[in-house]
Amino acid sequence: MLTLYHFWSSTCSRKVRITLAEKGIEWVSHHIDIVNKLENLDPDYVRLNPKGVVPTLDHDGKVIIESNIIIEYLDDTFPEIPLKPEDTYERAKMRLWMDVAEFQIHKNINVISYNKRHVPRVNKLFTKEEQRDLLKNFPDADKRAAMLERLENGVSEDQEAFAEQRLCEAMDKIEETLGESVWLAGDQFSLADIAVAPFIERFEANGLDTLVDWSKRPKAGDWWQRVQARPSYQTAYAFENPNA
Repeated sequence: MLTLYHFWSSTCSRKVRITLAEKGIEWVSHHIDIVNKLENLDPDYVRLNPKGVVPTLDHDGKVIIESNIIIEYLDDTFPEIPLKPEDTYERAKMRLWMDVAEFQIHKNINVISYNKRHVPRVNKLFTKEEQRDLLKNFPDADKRAAMLERLENGVSEDQEAFAEQRLCEAMDKIEETLGESVWLAGDQFSLADIAVAPFIERFEANGLDTLVDWSKRPKAGDWWQRVQARPSYQTAYAFENPNA
């Protein structure tokens, strides 16, 4: 049995749901409310995922964390519908895109989302002192330190501008890559496309017009339309907030 611990609008959770849908794998949903109920900080959940984040996959008692590792685990464990290129060079490119998705795109959209979405949402739920107390108990030390620093000092306009520049560089690389291949890691839809795609929706949600001006990056725009048209994408995004 596969149980996915996930949050309905989490970008990383959507990566895993796209992968599950692409491969036609049945799974059990365990929704973790990371906003209103802070269920990701519940001791029982932290025992599963010591970082206190989503998603987490439980496969017959074998627990896997980190979304890029989860989706590659799924492809290795259920190989019938492969999402990795057969060619080893293209497979290496796939993993490079997965790395870009996590350490360039995810990292920098998180910076931009802080003032636009995170602060207004969290300030409605908790005072600054309550936020500080919660963060002091956050299980992952690296994230705890980063979040406490951000709570105290915020995100500056210069930091936002730098983050947007890094995202533009990633989008330019996507445009360049798609001038040479149909998908990001070759002529096959792969984990590379799955790792990147949910962040494009996040660009749109944050009103980052410079990133989603498809007249400037038409190949990326065509790729984005093809990704959204896939049944797996539509299935993953059809999962709605069960607490709404």
